[in-house]
Amino acid sequence: MSFGAGHVQDMINRMKQNRSQRSSSRTKFKGNNREITSTSSRETKNHTNFKVVSEKKLNKIKKQIKGRARSDRKKELIFYGILYTLILIGLIKFLIWAS
Repeated sequence: MSFGAGHVQDMINRMKQNRSQRSSSRTKFKGNNREITSTSSRETKNHTNFKVVSEKKLNKIKKQIKGRARSDRKKELIFYGILYTLILIGLIKFLIWAS
């Protein structure tokens, strides 16, 4: 008995594979195996060093970013306004033509 096109056998195999992938069945999670799953304190000290910027320059950068965001928002509003207007005009012309 083959149960159709092998769907049941495929389901059983997938369930078996999922069961084998559970973290509770892997040896590194059984017992006290911290050295396998965690890093030492020496390896975690590699922090990223960010550039130090003065307050004036930081405020200038913030203003530039805000200005760019404002202009992008304005361009988007103009684009969508024109798009909606054209769609509305097309819809009105279609309704007039259909009647």
